Amino acid sequence: MSVSRSTASQVSGETSDPEKKQIRKIERRVWHLVLLAILVILYLTLSLIFIQFFDFLEGSHDDIFTGNSFKFSIFLSGLVLLFCAYMIIYHRRLVELTRDLIRQKESRMQLSEDLQTLGALFDVSHSINSQHRLSDILNTITKEMLSCFHADHSSIMLLDKRTRMLKTMISTGKRAETAEDALVPLGTSIAGQVVKSGEPLLLQGRVNPAEFPGFHKKDKTISSALCVPLKIGNSSIGVLNVNLLDGRRTFSETDLRLISIFANNAAVAINNSLLLKEKVKRLQIQTVAERLHSPAIIREMVKQSNGGTGSRQIREKLKMSILFADIRGFSSMVNTTDLEEVTDFLDNFYSDMDAAVSKNGGNTDKFIGDEVMAFFGAPNILDNSAESCAKTAKEMIISFNRLKARFSQKASFFNHLGVGVGINIGDVFVGQVGSSKRFDYTVIGQSVNLARRLCESAEPGQILTTAETVHMLNGTVASSFMATMSFKGISGTTEVYRID
Repeated sequence: MSVSRSTASQVSGETSDPEKKQIRKIERRVWHLVLLAILVILYLTLSLIFIQFFDFLEGSHDDIFTGNSFKFSIFLSGLVLLFCAYMIIYHRRLVELTRDLIRQKESRMQLSEDLQTLGALFDVSHSINSQHRLSDILNTITKEMLSCFHADHSSIMLLDKRTRMLKTMISTGKRAETAEDALVPLGTSIAGQVVKSGEPLLLQGRVNPAEFPGFHKKDKTISSALCVPLKIGNSSIGVLNVNLLDGRRTFSETDLRLISIFANNAAVAINNSLLLKEKVKRLQIQTVAERLHSPAIIREMVKQSNGGTGSRQIREKLKMSILFADIRGFSSMVNTTDLEEVTDFLDNFYSDMDAAVSKNGGNTDKFIGDEVMAFFGAPNILDNSAESCAKTAKEMIISFNRLKARFSQKASFFNHLGVGVGINIGDVFVGQVGSSKRFDYTVIGQSVNLARRLCESAEPGQILTTAETVHMLNGTVASSFMATMSFKGISGTTEVYRID
């Protein structure tokens, strides 16, 4: 910075002390002269009085030493003594006035220093407010603290709310390596107590460990330290430390007030950077997640995770419609077709199927090889999930036929492909399923298994469903009874219908 605390401190330290010494030297010399004058005057006065007194006792009647001259001598001596007293009083007043002038000059110098420091701190505030990267902001703050306060060391610790630990994010200056990556539990040591209390501290000399539980004595004593909380409202996000290692200098209460004012602005800049960093991270995660799940599921998962409950507590039982779609002839195509063409076809297939699901308010759960799973009714609430599911199935058949026709122009074996679809409505558990480190938002239940069995039984171009689903369609979609069938893993028999 163009203005630094070091210049002001040097001016104060190098000018005030010599001036005080010079004033004291002048005072001693003046007092010496005054005392000498008093001694001389007293000597002459006493000599005159003694002469007059002894002459008077001897009975001298000379004209020079008459009674009137004796009285005059006494009067003159009194005037001399009064004059001496006046000189002493006047001299004391002059000394007090000189000291007042010195104090005023020192106050003006201190005010000038404080204004320079405040101006430098405002410049630092402007600088950090124009930055966005956390590392740049922290680096600027610590470096400028060394300059503004002519300090030896500066560091910033930020609070991890999850672990309730303070971690040193940056350490600058002398002995910087001793504070790097330090961890301090909230409420312990000096920094931990400052963050917990939200009150700044000015420390001078040795620190009593009994006053700060968890504090460890350093090999080298810090002569003076400023420890200021970085506060946002009533809560602290960290602490700013500025230290002097030179025992000849100390910080003042004014320094503490100045750095406390600056710390408020520094906290805002740091917090804004943290929020921006978190927002960018969330957007990155959301961008990746939206490729795996629909936006509605992402919003639901974020809402549930923000609620702070475990995955086992955020599942619910709902009546929903489930859809499975599977490509027929896919396995034989993989064995006889170029892999690049297969993956290109699958990418288009997934895209078309997902578009059909999203268009009707559903959510694509997952892609499994050549199979697509989707569900309807959560987290988006639908008036009739069965109807949305059936419409999606019909659009999938149409989209697949268009896709097959387009790729058949490249290779004839695409003509042999088909897609079968199975849909079912029933009670399922929906929510987050998985471990504490990785989970999916999905549906589980017997109704899901039945929908998959229907898909496996469907011929190319067929959509199979159950009687309950047909009942829920209420004639909005044409259907016809096929047969009563038994499926592996499903108890009893199932009346199977075909969606026309």
